Amino acid sequence: MKKQLCMLLLTVIVFFGLPMMANALGLDVAVQAGGGAAMGRSDDANKSGKLRWAAGGGVALDIYVLELNKLAVGISSGTDYVMSNYYGETTGIPIGIAPFTTTRTSESRYNYLNIPFTLVGMLELNENLSLMLRAGGFAGYFLGGKVDNTYTTEWAPNFVNGEMDLNDPVITTEQWQYGLRFAVGMDLLKKGKITLFPLIQFDIGLTDTSIDAMQPRPSKDRFWALTVNVGAKYSLF
Repeated sequence: MKKQLCMLLLTVIVFFGLPMMANALGLDVAVQAGGGAAMGRSDDANKSGKLRWAAGGGVALDIYVLELNKLAVGISSGTDYVMSNYYGETTGIPIGIAPFTTTRTSESRYNYLNIPFTLVGMLELNENLSLMLRAGGFAGYFLGGKVDNTYTTEWAPNFVNGEMDLNDPVITTEQWQYGLRFAVGMDLLKKGKITLFPLIQFDIGLTDTSIDAMQPRPSKDRFWALTVNVGAKYSLF
């Protein structure tokens, strides 16, 4: 599967990036890293959560193909790694013979490799300051993770306290998630072809990450993360 992921990323670069590079007005390679907050959301009224932290970093390739006065417009893609932590509480889980139930609290850590594909705009405010915007989508490949469950009432073998690897031995997480990405940043420090910038990034998942067959009740569970990053980019031209 990881080989297929690499092939997908290479295909995106070849079929979308290379033809546009030939007519590009500008080409920037950026690296960034940072952290922030993460949380899940569900359509199950018995599930709730709290804010936890997220961290990650990656590389982006911005290709500008259109210039309107002081606004340059293009596309952006690349890859980034994200580690997101989530706290969840699920009440009313049926165990044994009705009406007996238990409540589960969980601390989870998910690791994803994301492939974003967005529109990018760079607005020059003055010689030393520019505003950057990205908007589009991403595909996230689940690399693995851990969950630490605590039940008010244990019921072996399915509802037992302790830590376990996600998707091992039971597959509980979809391999891919898809969502929207929005980011805003500022070019602050420029020296030659190198620029330093801060960036605020918001990723919101649109697809169900949980496999319903392994859940107490069928539900649609999605993730979001808001991170503040610091990065540097090099302008090839």
